Amino acid sequence: MEKERFENWETPIIEHNKLTKWNWLVQHPDKLSLGQSVDIGAFTYINAKEYVEIGDNVQIGSHCSIYSVSTIDNKKGKVIIKKNACVGTHCTIMPNVTIGENTTIGAHSFVNKDLPDNVVAYGIPAKVIKCLDERRVGEEYEVDKILSSSDPISETKKWKMPFFKTYSDKDDIEAIAKVIKRGTNWAVGPEIQEFEYELAKFVGTKYALTFNSGTSALHTLLLACDVKGKEVIVPSFTFIATANAVILAGGIPVFAECESETFGLDAEDVRKKITSKTKAVIPIHYGGCACRDIEKLARLCNDNNLLLLDDAAESLGADVNGKKVGTFGTAAMFSFCQNKIISCGEGGVIVTENPKLYERMKLLRSLGRIEEVEGDYFSSIKDCDYLKVGFNFRMPTMNAALGLSQLRKINFMINERKKKATFLNRELSMTPGVKCPLPLVGFNHIYQMYTITLPNKQVRDQLQFFLESKGIMSKVYFNPVHLKTLYKRNYGFKEGDLPLTEELSGRVLTLPMSVTLNEEDLRYISSSIKEFFNKGDE
Repeated sequence: MEKERFENWETPIIEHNKLTKWNWLVQHPDKLSLGQSVDIGAFTYINAKEYVEIGDNVQIGSHCSIYSVSTIDNKKGKVIIKKNACVGTHCTIMPNVTIGENTTIGAHSFVNKDLPDNVVAYGIPAKVIKCLDERRVGEEYEVDKILSSSDPISETKKWKMPFFKTYSDKDDIEAIAKVIKRGTNWAVGPEIQEFEYELAKFVGTKYALTFNSGTSALHTLLLACDVKGKEVIVPSFTFIATANAVILAGGIPVFAECESETFGLDAEDVRKKITSKTKAVIPIHYGGCACRDIEKLARLCNDNNLLLLDDAAESLGADVNGKKVGTFGTAAMFSFCQNKIISCGEGGVIVTENPKLYERMKLLRSLGRIEEVEGDYFSSIKDCDYLKVGFNFRMPTMNAALGLSQLRKINFMINERKKKATFLNRELSMTPGVKCPLPLVGFNHIYQMYTITLPNKQVRDQLQFFLESKGIMSKVYFNPVHLKTLYKRNYGFKEGDLPLTEELSGRVLTLPMSVTLNEEDLRYISSSIKEFFNKGDE
C-alpha cells in the first residue's frame, strides 16, 4: 500500500490553514507528505528531495532540521514521522529514520536511528529515556536508565574535545583549604573584602561588591537603580539573565539589534529605541571583547541622561585603547562562573564609582542589614538593624578565596587565551566560509569565547553536527532571547522583530576555548573544520 502510494505520487497541495507559521517553514516540496493539523515551528528546514512523510497531529519545534538527503555525505533515506509525534526545538533527524506514534523527542537531540512508538527520547545521539507503555519495556528495545546524572547527554556522549575546562593550580587548592581549615568565617571572611579591593584596583574603579552569581549582581544593580516601571534597552543576542534581571527588578526590557563585528549593541538602533520611559541601557561585552559601540553608547546615554550599565560578564580584563571594560558607564557586572576568564565556580561582582549606588547595593545584597563597623553579623554580639527588604546574595568566603587566587594569575590566563585564539585565527582565517573573531584596532580581545561566523544557518548546523561526530563540542552563543517562550508568550515578541540579530544568531558557532588547550587540541579543532569545508568541495 505504501509502495503504491509513492509510485502514484502527485505534488501535494499545501493549504495555509493546515500549517501554523507556514511562512517560516523552509522546505523543498518534492515528495513531501503532510498530515492534518500539522504544527511546524519557525525556521524549520525540511530537506524533502526524497520521501518525507509527516503524519497527523505531529508537532515539530522551531529550528529543526529534517534530512532525507544528507548534505554531508549525500546518503538518502525516507524519513517517516508517525501521528501524534512531538519533535523538540533544534532537533536534527537524519535520513532513513522512522519516529513512532506518540513519541516525544527532547530539544537539541540528534536522531540517527529509528525510535519506537510511545517513548520519550533525548540526547546526541537520541536514546530512549522513558517508555510511555510500561507493558512493552524491554520487549523490542532497551530503555536507557539515567542513574547518576540529571543530564542524559552526559551519559550518552563523551566529548573528545569539551567546550571548556576551568584552569586551576595548587595555589587555588591551598586558598580554599586555608578557609576550610580555619573553621570560621566561611560565609563572611577577610578574603571577601580583599577580593573586592583587588577587583576594584584591577578594573580601575573605586568600589567593587561581590555576589553569589553574576545574575544576582545584575538583579541587585537594577533594583538599586530603581528601574521599576521604566524601560531598559538590552540586546537579544545575550544570555537570558541580561533581560531577566530587568524583569526581576520591575523594569520593561526593550530589545535592540546587535552589530556583526563584536556582537554588541548597535548604537544607532539603541538611539531609535529611546523613549521618554527609557531609564538605562545594558550593552554586553561579548566573549572577551569590548562592545564595538561602547564609546558611542556612553555618549548617547550621557546626552539623554540615561544610565549605562554594562553586562561585562565575559570580559574581565578587556579594554579599548587602554581603558578597561567596566569603566565606561555608571556601573558594570562581571561573572565568575566556571567558563569565565577567572572562576570561583559561581560568583559575580558590580564595579562602580558611585558611592550611593554602592551603599544601596550593599544593603540589598545582605537582607537590608546595617553591619557594625567593628564586625559583621557573625562576629559581633550587637543586634543589627534592617532598613530594607533585601536578599541573601553574598559571595561565600571560599568562593572569594578562590577568586582572589585566580585574579592573581589573570594576566597569565589572558595571555594563554590570546595565544590559542591567534593559532585558530591563523589556521582558519583562510578557510572560505569561516569568519574568525579578529580584534578591532585598539581593542584588546581576551577570548573568553572563540566564536566563528558561517555563511548561513544550514552550513552552521551541518558544521556543528560534523564536529559532534568528531567529538568536538560547540555551542550556539547566543540564540535570540526575544524568541524564547517566556518573551513571546508574556511580552508578544515574535520572529522578525529583530531581523539582524535573528540572522546573525543563525550563523554563529562557538568553538572550544580554554587555557588548558594545547597545540594538538587546537590542530584537531582547526583540521576538523577544514575537513568539513573540503568535503563540500568534493
